[in-house]
Amino acid sequence: MTLAELITEVYTVTNRPDLVAETTSALRSALLKAHRWEGNYFPKDLFETGISFPTPAYFQSIDYRTIIPRWRALKYLRKYDTNSYPPPGEAGKFFEVIVPEGRSSLDSYDINKEDVCYLAGEVIQVRSCTEIQYALLGCYINPAAGATDDTYGSWLSTEYPWALIHLASATVLGAIGKLDEAQRQTTLAGAELQILINSNVVAVGD
Repeated sequence: MTLAELITEVYTVTNRPDLVAETTSALRSALLKAHRWEGNYFPKDLFETGISFPTPAYFQSIDYRTIIPRWRALKYLRKYDTNSYPPPGEAGKFFEVIVPEGRSSLDSYDINKEDVCYLAGEVIQVRSCTEIQYALLGCYINPAAGATDDTYGSWLSTEYPWALIHLASATVLGAIGKLDEAQRQTTLAGAELQILINSNVVAVGD
């Protein structure tokens, strides 16, 4: 459903078409909440892009929010060989994603590991055993949760719209003091979200 269609459905549930801003805000919040429900990461939220560094080097930094504004979490980083045949190139070795402090950053000789990457604030630091200029980055992204049809939506709003409708309705009803009705909508939302989780936490069904 589009944002406009979702808004209409929430109005039907809450019987409060006068609460325009509140309903839109609740649906924006619901979309983000559903994509992050119980800390899950959905394969359909994966995004992959190529990275080109200015020059080859053993150490590189990726300002990930500049490249991917709706960034949520790192999934993987791979070396990319543009000289492989056939063009345009071939993805190679995965970098190990580590925690920069502690034993995970050191090898068995207490020397810094190579071919690793880690998050450090707003950048991904990359340490390679070879000079690299190109990489393939995979990450989880947040949905587009804007306030218009052109800036709102995801696979979830298309496939599981009632999870959003119930979540948003619960928020609006709770804000106007209709707590029993809000709780009922929360329960309905929970049932929809459980179906969502059961069907989408893996990329391939049984």
